[in-house]
Amino acid sequence: MKNRITLMLVGALTLGSLAFADIQAPPGAKWNWSRKLSRSLANLAYGVTEYPTTWSKVERQDGVNAAATSMVVEGTSRTLVRVGYGLFELVTFPFPAYKGGYKPPYNKDERFDTWYGYEEFPPQLGFTSQARYSRTQSN
Repeated sequence: MKNRITLMLVGALTLGSLAFADIQAPPGAKWNWSRKLSRSLANLAYGVTEYPTTWSKVERQDGVNAAATSMVVEGTSRTLVRVGYGLFELVTFPFPAYKGGYKPPYNKDERFDTWYGYEEFPPQLGFTSQARYSRTQSN
């Protein structure tokens, strides 16, 4: 009986200490040198996907004629920015270069304007489903 009480007390103390343990990752743990290298290679390989993405965004808002000219001007600008950041990050991937970490150096300001910010990775072409569930009809 005494062993059971001791065992239960030790178990309760162990579980109690685990409940209050800080097991969270630090804020910058998501970004490391390998993510920076993969981001740079993706920007170099798929930076040209800014052309069709620019076309589809402008075409939805302003029509085909505006999309044709914006694709050339804005698509080229965004592609060159992606390739430039890709080269910069490829050269500096082993070192924390931007603000002492491996975070992406380009601004992502979606709160104000979704057009001028850059996502961490280049845009994907085609249809991709981001839903992690399936819709079914129920009776």
